[in-house]
Amino acid sequence: MDVVGIVTEYNPFHNGHLYQVNEVKKRFPDAVIIVVMSGNFLERGEPAILDKWTRAREAILNGVNLVVELPVAFCVQPADFFAFGALRILKELGVQKLVFGAENEEYNFAEMAEITKRVHGNFSTYNESYAKAYQRAITEKTGVDVSKPNNLLGLAYARANLKLGSFLELVPIQRRAAAHHDQQLPITSRIASASAIRDAALNRQESVANHVPHLTAVDLQQGKTLSWVDFWPLLKYQILTSNVQELREIYGMTEGLEFRIKDKLERMGPAVTFNDWISEVKSKRFTYTHMTRIATMILLQAKNEDIEEVEQKPYIRILGFDIKGQNHLNSVKKKLLFPVVSRVSQKVAANLLKLDYRAGLVYSQFSGQRQDFGRSPFQQ
Repeated sequence: MDVVGIVTEYNPFHNGHLYQVNEVKKRFPDAVIIVVMSGNFLERGEPAILDKWTRAREAILNGVNLVVELPVAFCVQPADFFAFGALRILKELGVQKLVFGAENEEYNFAEMAEITKRVHGNFSTYNESYAKAYQRAITEKTGVDVSKPNNLLGLAYARANLKLGSFLELVPIQRRAAAHHDQQLPITSRIASASAIRDAALNRQESVANHVPHLTAVDLQQGKTLSWVDFWPLLKYQILTSNVQELREIYGMTEGLEFRIKDKLERMGPAVTFNDWISEVKSKRFTYTHMTRIATMILLQAKNEDIEEVEQKPYIRILGFDIKGQNHLNSVKKKLLFPVVSRVSQKVAANLLKLDYRAGLVYSQFSGQRQDFGRSPFQQ
């Protein structure tokens, strides 16, 4: 039996994701589909529009067999770190194939990873962001433009796979219809970008029912949808009441950013919005996404040691499964080196899941739903 992995955020689960799941079923009819999904805070440094339990349920009811959570220590990270954290979990779960969307399905991502495995180091001499300098270095090595977000993430998966012993067969699937950051819901297609769907759902200006499965449409209509607008008062409070030394201890805080972050906010006054503040603190060197990741780390009070602890003590957090997923999990459980968490005790919350538990507490203040205690995986 094939065991197929997908790394995703499902923010929210939309028709493009459903197309991908159905394509996996078409290509690998008997496969177990295992998803590693970001939790309540995401790769680009933003809160999920719906909580992780809601999104895991949507995935299971739309054909995924097992959903596990990617720890927040790996979620809110650049592509290589994000990919490595996810693939390490998939390897532990016995996944053989990785399916991912790409703007260019024909690219040989494994070959590109081999060519670029030594591309790393300090790009600080360039008057540009690390991401742009990195992409340019990759293009110079391969002759291929990887600036499109899904291609770049596909290369990150391939590099992580190489680092982990090339245990996966990489299966890129051509991305359909919508570009990653399209801001408008298309009229002629039922597939839209997650960005356009979130914008429409948050602003309640137009229906997203044509672009998401029915279950997602109901959740977006009836559930609590969140964005940085909700979390901004708490983040602003933390920055204003922290001194620069306390901010300096936050994970990812480098090159005196703590002074810039605090000074800009104090000068901008109480009416400033999250986007106004981010626009003011970002620069050529520190992009919008870099700053939103820093903002998330401040919000969660994540220090270097918090991230290192998750790296050194990995675990598997179960969010949902059907009978096929449960059977697979039972078949590999005795071989697993990582502890499996399906319910959270006080001991687990205080140790193994310390950072994720904190993230859950923060998210629950605005979602109104518990994220850990009293929660168990969704079962179909």
